[in-house]
Amino acid sequence: MPMDRKKIKSKLVLCIILEAVLVLLFAVLFLTQSKLLGAGEVSGGTYSSALSGIGRISEADPRVVDLAMLGSHDATTCCLDGYNGVSGEVNADRASLYQWAWGLSYRYTKTQVSTVYEQLMQGARFLHIKCSYSGGVWYGSHSLLDGPIETYIGDVVKFLQGHPGEIAVLELQLMHGDGTTLSEFLSHVFGAGYGGKTLADFVPYCDIPLGELTYNDVTAGGTRGGAVAVVVQDKAIAGNKAFFDFEESAYKGKCYGEVAAGRTGELFSKWFNRMDSSAIAEGLQEQSEKMRADFNKYRNGFRVMQINTTPNLEDAAETVGAWSLIRKAKDHNPRILADPAFDRWMEVMPVIVCDFVTSANGDFNRNINEKIRTYNQNLVDGLLSAKQ
Repeated sequence: MPMDRKKIKSKLVLCIILEAVLVLLFAVLFLTQSKLLGAGEVSGGTYSSALSGIGRISEADPRVVDLAMLGSHDATTCCLDGYNGVSGEVNADRASLYQWAWGLSYRYTKTQVSTVYEQLMQGARFLHIKCSYSGGVWYGSHSLLDGPIETYIGDVVKFLQGHPGEIAVLELQLMHGDGTTLSEFLSHVFGAGYGGKTLADFVPYCDIPLGELTYNDVTAGGTRGGAVAVVVQDKAIAGNKAFFDFEESAYKGKCYGEVAAGRTGELFSKWFNRMDSSAIAEGLQEQSEKMRADFNKYRNGFRVMQINTTPNLEDAAETVGAWSLIRKAKDHNPRILADPAFDRWMEVMPVIVCDFVTSANGDFNRNINEKIRTYNQNLVDGLLSAKQ
């Protein structure tokens, strides 16, 4: 009998250990493979006249860089759904990890849930787009490759065709371009379009410095939609000397940025690399005061308030607890918007770039659009008063 009890006890312990291993295995599989984002509510409203609806905006004719805009961080990840591979910016020894832990990679890479067209319809006017070249195709990317660039440019052109008086600013961040050239990239981007029109058709100006470019320059006094392209390079592409053949491009007068035309001071954006909301608020406070103290240094470029979060070891608990960048933005965006100092930050950084730009959680999309509308109306009213 004692021997039987020992056997039963041993089997029980073995079963407990096996169950624990199975639970752990399923937990790991869920954490690494699940694509559940926890997005909550997506806005169903529309802010398609975010700029054209500002009273007397053409009469005031503000500089484009002074306009407040809602910005979409990594706007192209809206199309990220299946594993298409990693961008060339990712070290080869890490590529297999991205593929194995596909769900985890997806949740911490995807920043937008609505198409670029829907983002524009819901007020986004500044699109941050990372661009990577792979296998003869230019993709949108955020470490992982999402859709071809034509998909997103087509959405921009489609929107501008139907919305005179609106502006779409494209921050084209070049991440990887081995095997091609800057001229080919620009030809590809400006040649893409929708309904018989290309992006180049909405960028008719060539020689106006960004700091002097006005609303009427881009929209012909509010009678057409217009685009402003800013091309910037990431460190990953900086060493590729063969890529920079810009002087041979037919589109060098169509875009701004230090890569595009050797100009500097056309975009100011600080990445805080934090997941903690309070830390980001502290960083925004510090950055706004720095820019306010030397405003002339920044006044002729796009001044960006980056409120998006980033997974990191410093904020390990917040990173794990966030589950996904989308779920983090669900609560983080309204919290930053409600900060008592937000309006003061906005005075020097009027372009607000965030993840989950169409989020209705905490009424974020409506509240940020209304705040931007008020800011721009005050800007216009101030310019008109100064003219009297």
